[in-house]
Amino acid sequence: MAEAMVAGDSPQAGGPASGEETRGGLARSRREVFADMYDTCMPRVYRYINYRVGNASLAEDLTADVFEKALKHFDSYDRAKAAPSTWLTTIARNTITDHFRKESRVQVVREEDAPEEVSEEPETVDEMAKLEEARQLKLCLSGLPQLDQDIISLKFGAGLNNREIARTLKLSESNVGTRLYRAVRRLRESFKGWEENVSAK
Repeated sequence: MAEAMVAGDSPQAGGPASGEETRGGLARSRREVFADMYDTCMPRVYRYINYRVGNASLAEDLTADVFEKALKHFDSYDRAKAAPSTWLTTIARNTITDHFRKESRVQVVREEDAPEEVSEEPETVDEMAKLEEARQLKLCLSGLPQLDQDIISLKFGAGLNNREIARTLKLSESNVGTRLYRAVRRLRESFKGWEENVSAK
């Protein structure tokens, strides 16, 4: 995918992503730098988007959109201002926001989106239980404020650390840590309440 995106691109003079990075003393082309960024960051970006939208096919499409946008603006990217993961996650977050806005959808995980429908029915009781747990966890997540949903998704979906989340959301690191702690506690309480209701039935 990355190679297809940059097919035909030639190294360009100037710009932070064209000739500043070197390997073995040789300037690397725009294609090589972008391809490395794609290979390194794509799985994280996809996991974050899939965590937010709860649909693998849609997550694949939106991930492709993210990297198309990144390629389009690659010459203006400055590594000194933001790490590749932070830059791409910001693009991903804006892409998700645009998607929900276009679809006139509330930016929370809806019941029908959690989890994504599977092509085959679960074969065992354990598999059914795991699917139901995943579904309920998504629903509990949807009950959090939007900012907390973003923090949770960036932490456990994208795998960012608190400092990276703070940079992405333009918050202080301490604020991220506090909100994350409270959000996780609320999720645990909500999920525990669901488990107790299931046990009582």
